[in-house]
Amino acid sequence: MKTKRYKYSKLFRDIYNFLGFVYSQIIDNGDVVHFFLRRTRKRAICPRCNRRTPLTYESYKRTIRDLNLSSKQCYVTFFENKIRCKCGFRGYEKLAFTRPYARCTIRFEEFIASLCKKMTLSDVCELFGINWKTAKEIDKYYIKQQMTNLNHITPRRIGIDEIAYEKGHKYLTIVRDLDLNGVIWIGIDRKEETLNRFFRELGIFKCHQIKIAVVDMWDPYLASLNKHCPNVDIVVDKFHLIKMILNALDKVRKVEFAQASDEERLYMKKKRFVILKRNMNLNDKQKEGLTELMDRNEILYKAYLLKEQISDILDEDNVTSALDRLSHWTKNVYDSGIKPLIKCIKTIRKYYYGIYNYFRYKLTNAQSEGFNNKINIVKRKAYGYWDLEYFFLKIFQACGVMRR
Repeated sequence: MKTKRYKYSKLFRDIYNFLGFVYSQIIDNGDVVHFFLRRTRKRAICPRCNRRTPLTYESYKRTIRDLNLSSKQCYVTFFENKIRCKCGFRGYEKLAFTRPYARCTIRFEEFIASLCKKMTLSDVCELFGINWKTAKEIDKYYIKQQMTNLNHITPRRIGIDEIAYEKGHKYLTIVRDLDLNGVIWIGIDRKEETLNRFFRELGIFKCHQIKIAVVDMWDPYLASLNKHCPNVDIVVDKFHLIKMILNALDKVRKVEFAQASDEERLYMKKKRFVILKRNMNLNDKQKEGLTELMDRNEILYKAYLLKEQISDILDEDNVTSALDRLSHWTKNVYDSGIKPLIKCIKTIRKYYYGIYNYFRYKLTNAQSEGFNNKINIVKRKAYGYWDLEYFFLKIFQACGVMRR
């Protein structure tokens, strides 16, 4: 293949204007272009103390990838020198346009990192013709540069939730700062020890600053909070409470369906989501079908009304009124004799303090559930992650507290 050589160009000089180097030559090999740089200074910068230090006679030729020039892949070739600084450093000089031992320029890495935020690794690698390991390491490095460390965060209100990252009941514990509206910590599993690790990393002083924690009714999380955060008010998440009631209602529906006649089953089929949905969110056709079903089944009708009542109670703004209505609702459940809902009463009594705090503060983990959707999208885009560290970093990039 014939190579083309171009004369010195002011345009190339401006594009490849790196500190301490100047463009000297270009060789075009068709799909690949090589730019050669020559040194303009007789001193180099020490990476430890940033002092200018005389060059030694030791140097080596280095070729790194740069941003494409149109559709052509570009490589930059130069000589990197070793230095001996007065501070005691012995090694290679500090360069402004590339990281030590990196195979790309900084501007190329930043561009790849910006694409990895929106695209999959395989798409980025196919577009630029680079190895997926190279793209992943670049992405990991720049996400870490943008992350906010726990040392710089003092959370006052937190939300704690879990999300499955793999089949087989494998979970991640996600801790979110409600004021910063971002994920601040991720741990593997959902045990008490998992959350204990977060509090140990946070430190005793900052643990005492936490005033509110929104959690589901998961005892290991509650035990860890009571152990490390003496000043915290625990708030039971409203949506987990409603989910428990909906599961009980669904059990009632299944029992009634099993005991119903063939004619009654025709009215009950394909009504599951209509029964579980709030009445205010139903359209006219759904309401008509629901009314016809409830007229035929008294037990299911009672259970549905109790579900609607507890949903309205949780929307109550006045604390005293809400607690009075909750007490009256509890009596109605016992009077109904519906066993799955009676079991829910036992759970409500166990975590009554958290429900009381919910009415006081009106805080939920709704945004955490929104973050869980984002996390699932991140997971699906890559068809899963073998590298858990990289998965954590992508979660932080999508939902975390990041520096600009």
